[in-house]
Amino acid sequence: MDLLAMDLLEKRKKLKVTILHREGGTWHPSEVSRLVNGLMTEVSQQRDCPEYLLLFGHYTKEQTLEALLGGQAYTVSQVTGIDSKELPFRPPWVA
Repeated sequence: MDLLAMDLLEKRKKLKVTILHREGGTWHPSEVSRLVNGLMTEVSQQRDCPEYLLLFGHYTKEQTLEALLGGQAYTVSQVTGIDSKELPFRPPWVA
């Protein structure tokens, strides 16, 4: 295995992701925009999982609420590693 492949594997293991889940709901484009701009991060979502948003990095509920300027009910959880079984889908940040 070359150094580039080893570096990529290490980054995949250490990648921090925040999962926002709005049970039975969806996320409005303006909310996604507020999160991106307010937290200065990337957001990933998929059509087949409209109730989930994945944020690049670890953020608290308070940080997300501040970026959203309040909002509807949702839960926040944090995971480390792109291959975490807790992720509802794989974000595109690391190939």
